[in-house]
Amino acid sequence: MSRHPVRPSRTLPAAEWWAPLLVDLGAVQRGSAGHGLCVESVDLTTGCARVTVRWPGTPATALLPDPEAGRDALLRSIAAAGPARLAEDDDPPESTPSPLAGHGWLLDELGRRSDAWYAYLAEPVELLRVWTDGHRTTHVAVGRTSRGDVVEVRVPVAGLGADGMDAGLAYTIVERAVTVAERDLHPAARLKDRPAFSTGLPGEDAGPGRW
Repeated sequence: MSRHPVRPSRTLPAAEWWAPLLVDLGAVQRGSAGHGLCVESVDLTTGCARVTVRWPGTPATALLPDPEAGRDALLRSIAAAGPARLAEDDDPPESTPSPLAGHGWLLDELGRRSDAWYAYLAEPVELLRVWTDGHRTTHVAVGRTSRGDVVEVRVPVAGLGADGMDAGLAYTIVERAVTVAERDLHPAARLKDRPAFSTGLPGEDAGPGRW
């Protein structure tokens, strides 16, 4: 636990370096869900951000955005590959938010609450990767630094953030990764050359076959 980010953002010193990018990606994802845009992966394992986006029926496009270039610059880079727009405050709310909109909400939540990764629990953790299938689940890879392993927490995204009850989910994800019982961990592919395991949120873990 620390009062300061491990690697502070240049423009937001109280936030981790990747926080502005996730907030901006959340705005693009929510605004572009109707176009079929899926921010498929945000990979932070190398210390630089690698973002993969995809539209239905098209190959994935990989981008290397500057995390602090701003959402207009990010939108331009994504829109060069396919239709995209930013979410606006006056956008009419969806009666039933799509999984892609829920994924966008989660990206925003992770970015706005980056203190969950340095100031919430005593055990050091790091955000390594966020990726989604675009239909049901977003995976958040939490590096448990002192243990030398990774826990991927699965988050169902349908309707996520729609009723205001999911605020603070970033803290729940980090806490789940740190406190999960071994019996609720399932083997996953190694990440950043570390052993990795997957689990669901509290009360939702039914093994990887469910997802």
